Amino acid sequence: MLIYLQEIEHTGVHPLGGKGLMQNSQEKPRATTVYAGLTWDDVVGAAALAAALGRKGYRVYVDLPTRAELSSLRILKSYAVGIQPKGGVSIVSSIAMIYSRTKRMGYVFKYDDSGRGEILMKLSTVNSATEVVKEYLSTINADIEIPQQLIDDIIAMNNGGLSRLSKVGRVLYGVYKLKSNDKNVRLMLYNYAYSSILTKNLKLPQELLLLYGEYEKSLKLVDELIKGDRFVTIGPYKVALISSKHSDEFVAKNIEYLRPFAPDILAHLCRQSSPAFMIYEEYPNIHEVRACVKYNVSIVKVVDSVPKELLDKVSISTTPTSVTIEFINPQDASLDRALEVVTQIIARLPKS
Repeated sequence: MLIYLQEIEHTGVHPLGGKGLMQNSQEKPRATTVYAGLTWDDVVGAAALAAALGRKGYRVYVDLPTRAELSSLRILKSYAVGIQPKGGVSIVSSIAMIYSRTKRMGYVFKYDDSGRGEILMKLSTVNSATEVVKEYLSTINADIEIPQQLIDDIIAMNNGGLSRLSKVGRVLYGVYKLKSNDKNVRLMLYNYAYSSILTKNLKLPQELLLLYGEYEKSLKLVDELIKGDRFVTIGPYKVALISSKHSDEFVAKNIEYLRPFAPDILAHLCRQSSPAFMIYEEYPNIHEVRACVKYNVSIVKVVDSVPKELLDKVSISTTPTSVTIEFINPQDASLDRALEVVTQIIARLPKS
């Protein structure tokens, strides 16, 4: 979904190449697209970039791809904030800005017409993609002022310091956590960020406040799920089922409220016992298996317990403390099939 923002009759030079100063007001302004990644930080950074380019005379379009759309996305002669060329994304003749939380570094990449990237900027003094965008804009004489409260809240979110969020930041965090894969809500949030950057007015619209009420409802439902111990027991392990097909009506009817908190629910189980398991329905009747371990347990023992006859039917991705098993054929991804896989893995786990 491309969103046309605005056209401003100013001169502008496209930083990707070409001199192209507009000679008079009759010439059409240059057009470009800004793609935003999946986080609130990425969305605010994209809004700042779009606002600055608009002031430079560009007709700016914005695309807010969902997680599914990122599996097959080609970015050409555009800008990307928080998106890298991996997992089905290709970036060609474009500029990408990212912030790496693990390295605590910001990067600006320039990709040529073959998709080969080079580092234009490496920033050690930033704590967000939004700040990376701000630093990049200063190099092309397109400085833009971003409300400091927005930046401070983003940094707090990035570093897990949710207790340091402002009142506005708490609302934005809650709405984004609940609706991060809803394109319409992300557009609403993008428009808020864009307007806030231009006007410096951080007043929240009523629509966002109402959505925050939904987030608070989600927190209560997650608490009820955990306190009610609404998990399935297979052998010595508990398995969380976050699925609309679950026989537990509480889970089935509240799936949209519980789904955004799936990582938190699995982390709770993992703190109780390790390994812990979850069956997660990301899309209707398409389930995946997730497992996590504590740091003193190797994730390898979970991976090694996946039946060999399944290896050509699933895709397995790991981190040092987690594993995700996705079915290659969506028709295989039913709740019953996922439960069968978890049962097989648990049966093969070495006895402690």
